[in-house]
Amino acid sequence: MVIVAILVNARIATGQTEKKQQFPIPEDINKIFQTSCMSCHGSDGGRLPKSRLNFSRWAGYGAAKEAEKALLICSTLRKGKMPPKSARESNPELIPAKEQIDLICKWAESLKPEKEKK
Repeated sequence: MVIVAILVNARIATGQTEKKQQFPIPEDINKIFQTSCMSCHGSDGGRLPKSRLNFSRWAGYGAAKEAEKALLICSTLRKGKMPPKSARESNPELIPAKEQIDLICKWAESLKPEKEKK
């Protein structure tokens, strides 16, 4: 027990604490991600999509990376780059509606640090 306490305190003293999920994905946003994104960007997704965005690792990203990734998701969806063209053609039900994209973008904006908000 003493050894565990020493190791935990040593990690804290050296700044080696685990990243904690700062902004859990809200349920309404998560439902959109489940429908449109998780098959490629979840734990069972392909290596390339997961290397760019891996929702199974979201909780370990930390506040800054979560905000960065959320804003990138918003931008990518607004540009119509995701889901990719091949998925859009064969599975049009994967394409989030404009209202869903707006909801994602509003959430992404809320994650920005106060000093960066307009």
